[in-house]
Amino acid sequence: EMGFRCFRMSINWTRIFPNGEEQEPNEEGLRFYDNVFDECLKYGIEPLVTLSHYETPLQLALKYNGWENRKMIEFFVHYAVTVFKRYRNKVKYWIPFNEINMSLHLPYTGGAIFIEKSQNELEAIFQALHHQFIASAKAVQLAHEIDPDYKVGNMMIYATSYPLTCDPDDIIKNQQQNHIMNYFCSDVQCRGYYPTYMKRYFKENNIEVTMEPGDEEILKAGPVDFYTFSYYMSVCQTADPTKGAGEGNILGGVANPYLKASDWGWQIDPKGL
Repeated sequence: EMGFRCFRMSINWTRIFPNGEEQEPNEEGLRFYDNVFDECLKYGIEPLVTLSHYETPLQLALKYNGWENRKMIEFFVHYAVTVFKRYRNKVKYWIPFNEINMSLHLPYTGGAIFIEKSQNELEAIFQALHHQFIASAKAVQLAHEIDPDYKVGNMMIYATSYPLTCDPDDIIKNQQQNHIMNYFCSDVQCRGYYPTYMKRYFKENNIEVTMEPGDEEILKAGPVDFYTFSYYMSVCQTADPTKGAGEGNILGGVANPYLKASDWGWQIDPKGL
């Protein structure tokens, strides 16, 4: 009745593989989504389906510390291929990971990582992201093999970022924030390789991301077909340590004096979109 022609939704990984390691899927879970997709298609609504939306099977987090462990690629690809084949005639548009860059702020939410188990927090986060990049690229390739009409995209949380002042240090701080939070993950997924600014960032912060032989080729062969993002608020960046973070702002930064905030503390900025 509202005229929707697309329904963006997520499959819950644990409905298909409750522990994440099973070889055979849960048929009841698969039938559940058959019914959802059938209902959408009955009304001419195209499903846009996310495979992993902050719900990595708990067993994989407990046993492997989530995406910090490379074995997660194997589990995810098995899950992806299962649903790609099952819903071949019902779904055309897929997204492997919801807001993949959220691991940079909330590593448990985005990467199922118990960060206190990791010796180097930043290194664990970027290692987990690398494994997700490889899983995404493999999913893209396999989706295209299973059905050439499949389109596989990425998903970012995007926060327009402004320098708080025209102080050059604030400008640089804002550039760095934009590169790491807003551009890095989508550069890898859309272009198929790591940007030079991240290689420099890794070097300057003593971050070693372990890559296996062939990883660069996998990334190059599996760029996404389309780009999507969510937008909630904008943020300001400053190099001044005396400036406090904006209240309730999950993406860091400081309050913009020109914007009002919601009851949550998220600053309201339609122009930022």
